[in-house]
Amino acid sequence: MNITENRMIRHRNVASKRYSFVPAEIGLAFEDFRAILQTYGANVDGRLFFTMLNEPIAEVMTAELHMGIKEDNLTIPAEEEVIFRSYFEVKGLSKIRLRDDFDEQSQVAYWALYDHVKKGSLQQKTPVFVEYKQAPDGSTYVEMSVGVSG
Repeated sequence: MNITENRMIRHRNVASKRYSFVPAEIGLAFEDFRAILQTYGANVDGRLFFTMLNEPIAEVMTAELHMGIKEDNLTIPAEEEVIFRSYFEVKGLSKIRLRDDFDEQSQVAYWALYDHVKKGSLQQKTPVFVEYKQAPDGSTYVEMSVGVSG
């Protein structure tokens, strides 16, 4: 797997919420989050990514889900625990792109990033980000990245 250096994630108008779930149920977590946003008038624009807050081998995964919205502000009751960011940016990332077999390849990519940090005598500065993206031909691909320094 090819790792590219000095990449970034940059988005405007992002809503975020932390979830814990069995990895196979990540889709349910995204659907729940989408429903919360729509209940309070947000129009999701298709951008979605998440931050892994534990290793992917954990039985219960904790992640912060992020969805792009069309609005430039968002008012949701505090008990929903949704955070709105008008600007979301993370720089200094090492990144891997996955084109096929996302579930199977994500484990391989995660450990490749982990090895890259260790072997390069780098320091991990962020959790692992997983972004779902659309190619110009309409196909979906995934980029996994981690912030590093050193």
